[in-house]
Amino acid sequence: MFLLLIVASVPVIGIATANAVLNYDAERASGRRTAALLGEVAAERHGAAIAHLRELLQGIARNDELTDTSSGQCGNRLANLLSLYPHRYSNIWILDGGGRLLCSAIPTIAERGDPESVVLARQAAKGGEHAPFILDRFKAGLLTGRSVLTGAVPLIQDGQVKLIIAAGLLIDVFIREEAHASPSIQKYVWLLDRQNVPLPLTEGEEAELPEPELQTVLLTMSRREALEGRSRGGQDFAYAISDLEQGLRLMVALPTSDIRRNAQLALLRRAAELAAFLFACLLVIVTGADVAIARPLRLLAGRVREWRPGSPFPGSTMRGEPEEVRALERAFNDAAVAIAAREEQLNGALRQRDLLMAEIHHRVKNNLQIVASLLNLQGSRLRDPAARAQFSTARDRVQALATLHRHLYINRTFEAISLRPFLEELCKQLFNALGEIPDRRIRLIVQAEDMEIVTDQAVSMALLVTEAVTNSIKHAFPETRTGTITIAVHPDGTMVPEGDEEEVDAVVLSVHDDGRGLAAQEEEEQGIGMQLIRGFAQHLGGEIERRATPDNGTELRVRFPLRRREGDLSGRPMGAEAQG
Repeated sequence: MFLLLIVASVPVIGIATANAVLNYDAERASGRRTAALLGEVAAERHGAAIAHLRELLQGIARNDELTDTSSGQCGNRLANLLSLYPHRYSNIWILDGGGRLLCSAIPTIAERGDPESVVLARQAAKGGEHAPFILDRFKAGLLTGRSVLTGAVPLIQDGQVKLIIAAGLLIDVFIREEAHASPSIQKYVWLLDRQNVPLPLTEGEEAELPEPELQTVLLTMSRREALEGRSRGGQDFAYAISDLEQGLRLMVALPTSDIRRNAQLALLRRAAELAAFLFACLLVIVTGADVAIARPLRLLAGRVREWRPGSPFPGSTMRGEPEEVRALERAFNDAAVAIAAREEQLNGALRQRDLLMAEIHHRVKNNLQIVASLLNLQGSRLRDPAARAQFSTARDRVQALATLHRHLYINRTFEAISLRPFLEELCKQLFNALGEIPDRRIRLIVQAEDMEIVTDQAVSMALLVTEAVTNSIKHAFPETRTGTITIAVHPDGTMVPEGDEEEVDAVVLSVHDDGRGLAAQEEEEQGIGMQLIRGFAQHLGGEIERRATPDNGTELRVRFPLRRREGDLSGRPMGAEAQG
């Protein structure tokens, strides 16, 4: 059996190995592809500078006014033309067929130009073109001393060089262009003149250049090809050479050490995955027949049967089913029946508990409303305004607790309530108790997120809002003064409650009015109302902040941790459970 498994795994090993090797070769070749692509992009980029030089010189050659050296204005015209490209060209000058300097954009006492340009122009004259474009090797400018690439266009007449229009293209142009291209890719770029002398356009050194033998091979390759090899410093690079113009080439070097290392790691990873896969397959197949099928099923069926001793086993209607599978089916059926019965018992207990809790909250609400009514009745019989106000305040506090219990009864959660409808009903109830109608003399705005708050915190919040809103209606808007009271509750990041180490969601509660302002209510600072508000804020887990607002109003603000319901580990807002 083991030999059969090995023979069957040979094709899988062969296919996986071939795939890993192909992926390795593709990963290795990515360096050459990238180098060739970078070479093409760089050639297009720097070829634009060469094309501009060619068009400039050929344009001068076609302009009889610019090539007229007899009028004495030739130098001025060339100087005006050079001023258009001060950072691109070092000088523009015109020579006769013998190399004598006729005029120059930059004044000079030299009488003759570069002899190499004359030789190249005479060689170009043999080609038969009227105004061919030629490039000289890299050199320092005779007047500026800066590194330049000299380009020339000889005017040929009857096979003889009549004039040579030349210009020095600053090497800085190529360096600037390269500095702004693909800064995130580490590469090295050189220009090669007609003598194959490399001129670096990046921060590359001689150590990054290819070995002489490799460079010779590169010079014979086509434009779209790249070659991988060692540099003169002994590092691995992918090299690509592109032709910019006759006598000028561009060479790009891309480091491939990381690419080679990644390819090797990928090959080793695939080999390890293949080995692990084959080992797992062999282990599962060899041990599966006895250990993973027959014996576990029999043992599991026996344990399940022992878990419900004496239960009837329904017979299977299928034929040809293995005894182990039939035993497992009977055992699971027994367990399902037991679980269903137990679940029904638990659901019944929960329903009974909910009914009891609902009845408790309902009776507490009714009792609190009776207390509030008694306080209201007793207060209406008092003649002392201060005593009557104290009874009214006590009535409002009791009524707030009654409203809380009503929401617990309605929501049937018993542990938490939905915050927004609770605050809306509580505030409207306070307005009615104080003889006000919301949105008539005093506008009421409730801005609350759709979240839930546990009962313990809901009590403190209800009493805090009751005190704050009552204080605003009584003191911020005396007599016929109009305005707005805004109650806002919104999440505010996270915080660590005092005495705890775990971060929880934080909530900000603010009660704002645009009434008489903080200065007009200073005498209430030491009253029992503010003392209660501070106590309720501390019970919520925060500290009350009282401040004046830009609209001359007053704002009470408290930031506190939002506690979770017992058994709730998510701390999610109200409604998330229902929507899920």
